[in-house]
Amino acid sequence: MSDRGRLVVSCVDRPGIVAAVSTFLFERGANIIHSDQHSSDLYDGEFFLRVEFELPGLGFQVDDLERGFAPIAGRYGMDWRIVEAARRKRLAIFVSREDHCLLELL
Repeated sequence: MSDRGRLVVSCVDRPGIVAAVSTFLFERGANIIHSDQHSSDLYDGEFFLRVEFELPGLGFQVDDLERGFAPIAGRYGMDWRIVEAARRKRLAIFVSREDHCLLELL
């Protein structure tokens, strides 16, 4: 998992987005493992894309990937982020003594 990353994108739907993203990853030696995409409407809808990829040495390349992807993101007006899959997410668990918050284990 240390070489696995995720690129998450949202923008106005238009032709060429998937091609631009996959070409970008290919040119950097990444292998796409999984890809999900959705558009809220065929014309002028919001487009969502989540691509999971393998890239040897990813931990050392995230900053370079972000700088390299920025022009593509600008061209399509994307909100986006690249994350390392191995990086643990912060999590908080809130607990209460109130009855409605307690779970009874059988």
